[in-house]
Amino acid sequence: MKNKFEKVTFRTAPVYIAVMAMLYFAKAADMSKLFLMMGAALIAVGEFFRLWGCGHLVKTKELIISGPYAHLRHPLYLGTYLITFGFCMMAGMWWLLIVSQLVYALYYYPRKEIIEGFRLAAIYGEDYFRYMRTVPALIPSLKPYAKNNNKWSFKRMVENSELGILALDIAGIAILYLKFAGKI
Repeated sequence: MKNKFEKVTFRTAPVYIAVMAMLYFAKAADMSKLFLMMGAALIAVGEFFRLWGCGHLVKTKELIISGPYAHLRHPLYLGTYLITFGFCMMAGMWWLLIVSQLVYALYYYPRKEIIEGFRLAAIYGEDYFRYMRTVPALIPSLKPYAKNNNKWSFKRMVENSELGILALDIAGIAILYLKFAGKI
């Protein structure tokens, strides 16, 4: 059994602390139902991309070009971005939205793109470079990269630990909704 805290690292601990602070300090009185619903919708779309991507992802075993990977290189990063944006919107914390956008644009995405790009290029060589040149990073293309018959797999999605992220997203939405409704 995996250690529950193995994903808590020096880099991820501030994220977890920020999320807890956001939920605690959310400005329920300042939120409108529209922002609550729009934020929840962004979170749902973000989680859709993450679930879809995790159901196709086989880390470092093959170059994945099926499912969302046929339309964009980083469906999990796009999903994370949309989820973050949605929670900041729901919480009514516009300053946190600005900070999170800066962190994402200046640190998180560039760092991940470099690390993952080098790793995939080392493993797949020209196949990865061709894929990288053809498929956009974060904005999905309507035209798929290539025909691929790999199907989405619930088992793969579970193996990629996405159920935990889904549960946390649902819990966060519920907490913010309850704050908005004056229940907590």
